[in-house]
Amino acid sequence: MSWVEAGRRLSSSGMVIVPVGSTEQHGLHLGLGTDWIIAWELAKRVGEVKGIPVLPVLPYGVAMHHMDFPGTITLSFNTFKSVIMDVLESLHKHGVSKVLFINGHGGNLNALLEACREARAKFNMICVVCQWWDVLAGMGLNVEGQPAQTHAGYAETALMLAFKPESVHLENAILSSTKQVHDEIKLESLSSARFMGGLVRLALNTSDVSDTGSMTEALPSVIPDVRDFSKVNVDLGKRLMDLLVDWLCKFIEAFKTFDIQKTKVSEDKAFKALRGV
Repeated sequence: MSWVEAGRRLSSSGMVIVPVGSTEQHGLHLGLGTDWIIAWELAKRVGEVKGIPVLPVLPYGVAMHHMDFPGTITLSFNTFKSVIMDVLESLHKHGVSKVLFINGHGGNLNALLEACREARAKFNMICVVCQWWDVLAGMGLNVEGQPAQTHAGYAETALMLAFKPESVHLENAILSSTKQVHDEIKLESLSSARFMGGLVRLALNTSDVSDTGSMTEALPSVIPDVRDFSKVNVDLGKRLMDLLVDWLCKFIEAFKTFDIQKTKVSEDKAFKALRGV
């Protein structure tokens, strides 16, 4: 678009889609661009169907935990958040009041949410972060018995077969079972572990729990054969893509009417709420 076209589209829509991802290792069989490619492809398809402007994808994210693997590029938390805030401020000046982030990398989530909260406070913008694996999990779906969020797992591999098959090398596909280093503290991922049934959070690097870069992201007992990618194909990827695009399009329709008036908190309102007035 020219700036004239962009001005018309932004003012008439009031909403944009912003795809964000990461450039990072994805095991032995997927390319470094997996996260941003999936976010970008989903955003393009949804934007085309709904007539919503789509910004260029941000291909770098917060990926410090993958830095032991060559090819990974990381931004710091503060740099990533600052970039997102600058984008949101620019959009605000051009009349955008609602933003849908399609995030392809879980490591970006906290910084994205911080920026969204700040944009709400400064610009009265309403921003939503959508992660495709959360959508599938929220529907109660797994992918051939495997959690959708599994790093370099069935879902990501299938979507990449649908979007960019030349970057997939199924002959090298394997999920590393999460490495265990303690008899009682059982690692689920690089950020969580179980002890006597209770969940604890920790901050590890990917190389602490995986030799290949792929991760089951659940106790190994929950995962079927980690070497079996026989059910992962283009058709599975297209089914997942269609399901996600349909869900996102329906969400946008609801998001269009989702409005919260910015109000000032007061004791009077608080006590009226207490009395049910």
